[in-house]
Amino acid sequence: MTDDALRLSQELRDRLAADFQPVRPLRSPWMRTLVVVPVAVIALFAASITFNVRSDAERLGWIGVWGLSVLQFAIGLGVVAAALRESVPGRGWSRAAIAAWLAIPLGAMIAITLFSWETSQVMVRRQWWLVAGLCFSGSAATALPVVALSAILAARAYPTRPAIAGALFGAGSGLIADAGWRVFCHFGEPAHVLSAHLAAVVMSAAIGSLLSMRLARA
Repeated sequence: MTDDALRLSQELRDRLAADFQPVRPLRSPWMRTLVVVPVAVIALFAASITFNVRSDAERLGWIGVWGLSVLQFAIGLGVVAAALRESVPGRGWSRAAIAAWLAIPLGAMIAITLFSWETSQVMVRRQWWLVAGLCFSGSAATALPVVALSAILAARAYPTRPAIAGALFGAGSGLIADAGWRVFCHFGEPAHVLSAHLAAVVMSAAIGSLLSMRLARA
């Protein structure tokens, strides 16, 4: 090696050494998910506190209203935790696992909707487009703070597939928000829930994916 090459190599090592700083070890996905919990809890109760509880709450009972919503909330947090694991380089999920994690919100919403519908069949009888627009926009807006916080946590891990990580935490955030919104929504009709409410979850997943890609380029 020539003297110039040795000098350049030493200069590079000196510059790297001068740039070294202590770093905080990245906590596990579940530990980082706990940071999301306070904001997620606010999303769970936001609609019922701001408006009221659905008119058929007595017919559904505590399990049918809050029990199922808490279950949906927990599933949503699980999907967010999966996204935070996906955001860590070298810990990404397989294609089959990603498909399963994205299918979980859909399966949860279908199962909970059909279970509730068996107990209480309240249909949208007029101005269905207005009701659908309210539920879609309200649920999607409620999910945004959870999406934003999840995006920051994912970006700090430097994901190699930010679009996938974003779609996962977006879907999980949407499921969390809808868990609270269904406590308020007076209509359990599957056609309404699996269009307006599910569309809000899909929108949250799309926003999460776009935001994650944007932060990855920052």
